Amino acid sequence: MGAMHRSTSRPAVARGLVARWVALGCLLLLAVARPSSAAPAADDPVHAQGLQWALSRIGAEAAWGRARGDGITIAIVDSGVDLGHEDLKAQLAGNVSCLGAGGDPQACHGSGQDDNGHGTHVAGIAAATTGNGVGIAGVAPGARVLAVRVLSNDCNPSGCTASGTSGDVAAGIRWAVANGADVINLSLGGGAMQSALGCAFCDAVEEAWAQGVIAVVAAGNDSILPAGFGDAHAVVVTATNRDDQRASYSNQNGGVLNAARWPVAAPGGEAEADPADCGTGGHPAGILSTFLSSGGSGYACLAGTSMAAPHVTGGLALLLSAGLTPQQAIDRLLGTATDLGPAGRDSSYGFGRIDLAKALDQLSAKAVGGGVATPTTAGGPATSGGTGTTAPVPSTAATVTTEAPVVSPPDTSLAAPFTLTPEPAGTPPVEEPAGWLVALAVGAAALAALGTSATAWHLARAR
Repeated sequence: MGAMHRSTSRPAVARGLVARWVALGCLLLLAVARPSSAAPAADDPVHAQGLQWALSRIGAEAAWGRARGDGITIAIVDSGVDLGHEDLKAQLAGNVSCLGAGGDPQACHGSGQDDNGHGTHVAGIAAATTGNGVGIAGVAPGARVLAVRVLSNDCNPSGCTASGTSGDVAAGIRWAVANGADVINLSLGGGAMQSALGCAFCDAVEEAWAQGVIAVVAAGNDSILPAGFGDAHAVVVTATNRDDQRASYSNQNGGVLNAARWPVAAPGGEAEADPADCGTGGHPAGILSTFLSSGGSGYACLAGTSMAAPHVTGGLALLLSAGLTPQQAIDRLLGTATDLGPAGRDSSYGFGRIDLAKALDQLSAKAVGGGVATPTTAGGPATSGGTGTTAPVPSTAATVTTEAPVVSPPDTSLAAPFTLTPEPAGTPPVEEPAGWLVALAVGAAALAALGTSATAWHLARAR
C-alpha cells in the first residue's frame, strides 16, 4: 500500500509529462492523418478560407506534392502586373512595356507596371506566391513571372478597359521568348476585323513554339479568334463554372474549340450575384485573385476565359517542372482532362476540364511519367456539345485587331478591389481531419494545459 501511495502521490510531474506526451502524440497523429492532397499546406488566408474553389476543382493542391513549377518561367503578356503587389513581387523575373513596339521585341522598353488590373489578376492565378501567409495561392507557386505589358488602360464614360495592338502583342511574345519564357499566357481575343484578316500575332506564336515555348490563349466568348487560328500551335482555353458546367459566356465559342489544335477547359467562374460573396464567409462564383487597389495590394473576383487560361498556364508549368517536354506536357494535360461533355473531344469543353492531380499522378520531379493515353490533338471537326442556358456575359478575354485596339478585357464580373487585414483572434478555416481525431487532440491538449494562439484573417473591402 505504501509503495502504491508513493507512486500516486509523486508530484503531478509524472502525470504532467504523460499528458504532454499524449498531447504531442495526438498532434503528430493529426499531422500524419491529414490528406496527402493538402500538402504542402498553404497558409494564404484566401486559400485557407476555401475561397479559391478553382484550385480544388483542378486538383492543384494534390499536384503540389509532385511539382510546383520550380525552374519554369511564365510570361503574362497582358496589361502588365502590379510590380509591388505583396503576392507577386517575389515571383517577378523581369518586366517590360511593349506598347508601341509594333512587332519588334527590341523596341520593348520601360516598365511592365499594370494600370488596369487585368494582367495582375491573371498573374496571381498562374503563379502567386504561396505559403507566405498573405493573399492567395497560385497554381504554380514555384514558377517565376515575366510581366510583359502590351495593353494600356483606356477609359470612357461607360468604363475602363485595357487595349493595345496586335503588333505590340507579337512584340511581347517575342520579347518573352528571348527572355526565358517557357509558357506564355495570352488572355486576349480579337474582333470581327481580325477574324476577317487572320491572326495578326500567330506568326509570333509559331516562332515561340519552334523554340519550345507554349502559348496559352483564352478562347473568348464569341468566337473572336480568327478562323485560321486552328492551325496555330497553341492551347486554347474555354471556361467552366463552380458546377463544372460550361460558363454562360462561353456558349458561343464552339467554333473556336472545333478548329483549335489543342482545346481544353478550365475554371473561369461566373459573375457574382452578390458582391459580398467575394470575401470571408462568401461563396465566390468568380475567380478571386490579385488586383490593383488604391489602398495597396488588392484582390478581386473576375470571371471569364481570361481567368480560365492562367489555370492552364500554371498547370503546364507544373508539368514542365516535372521534366516533361512541351509536347509531352500538352499531351499529358489533355489526356488526363475530365471529360465533361459527349465522350471524347467536343465543342463545349475541348478535351475536357483539366485535372492536375491526375496529370501529375505517378510523376516525380524530373521524371517523365507514362500510362496515360495521348489524345489526338490535331484540329478538325468535333462532336457538338451542350450550350449554355443563360444569357452570355462579357468575357474577360481582350479584343485584338490589326491596327485598332487589340487586347481589352471587356466588362467582367468584378467585385470592388479589397485588401486583406488581420484580425487579432481566431484561426482561418482549413481542411478538417476526422472528427474523432480532432476531439482526441483537443482533449489531450486540454489535459496537458497547452495554450495556443493564432492569427485569423478576414477579407475586408478597402473603402
